[in-house]
Amino acid sequence: MSAGRTRGGASAGKAADEDVIIPPVTRQRTIVVSGGDAGLRLDVLLARELDVSRGYVRRLLARGLARIEGGRAAKGTVLRPGDRIEIGPFRHPAEGVPAAEGLEVQVLAEGSGYIAIDKPAGLPTHPLDFEETHTALNAVAAIRPEILDVGPGGLQAGVIHRLDTYTSGVLAFATETEAWLQARAAFDARSVEKRYVARVHGRFTTPVETSLALEQRGDHVVVVDSGGRAAVCRIEPLESGSESSLVEIRPTTGMRHQIRATLAHLGHPICGDRLYGSTLELGRHLLHATYLRIGRFRARSEPPETIRRPAI
Repeated sequence: MSAGRTRGGASAGKAADEDVIIPPVTRQRTIVVSGGDAGLRLDVLLARELDVSRGYVRRLLARGLARIEGGRAAKGTVLRPGDRIEIGPFRHPAEGVPAAEGLEVQVLAEGSGYIAIDKPAGLPTHPLDFEETHTALNAVAAIRPEILDVGPGGLQAGVIHRLDTYTSGVLAFATETEAWLQARAAFDARSVEKRYVARVHGRFTTPVETSLALEQRGDHVVVVDSGGRAAVCRIEPLESGSESSLVEIRPTTGMRHQIRATLAHLGHPICGDRLYGSTLELGRHLLHATYLRIGRFRARSEPPETIRRPAI
């Protein structure tokens, strides 16, 4: 582990080199409201006392980890002198993302300040909470703990791009700050080369260049006539069948869900992508990131058989 990060034991008396790894947490504590803090909102006081954001306090409250006189309390509770606030154990953001040493991932390439893994479908790119341990970032943190100090740190330490949870394939992280900065500049300049393959509904026979405007609407994106964000792709058929086709997608831009929304807009939703119109329940959508190039760094991943063979 890197300097400043700890290996916790099963109890406070365990040695630091214990085999069992427990993510370090902020221990349970009690706060008694002083006269000077009377009238403050609960979330304001906890953010100050715990040294976390008010947004993080709201997460703790939602999980029932902060109670007043034994009862759950809302963020806007106005405090009175002598109120006893019990705080349960939680992972403090300063501890960083916990390393998931039992979560194995295949490393595809490493060098120049980057590491690329073969992300399986169903594994999120990074956690949304510091208590989460089953994401690609947690797995990479176990083998390259220095990543936790790279880029924005926290829940997005080392993150330079993302794959949807049920998209598989090449996923890269920066393990050095300079590499992270170079990657962000390359993505902004649209000089990163990305390739995907997808199994789509219908007979797809003609290469197409698309330039659409997409707008976020809840959990999905839609094509709009004005406004929105640009989504530019080149799509080529690799294999055309009567019921489904295998296509390669080379996106120039990097908007969330752009490939999925673009193919659905063309009348060829990705097989298994129920959010964008597929009629198949496959447990995942059949989209795989096969290639990524950032400067001299390259990584490749072969698509699984479930994508190469017709789903219908």
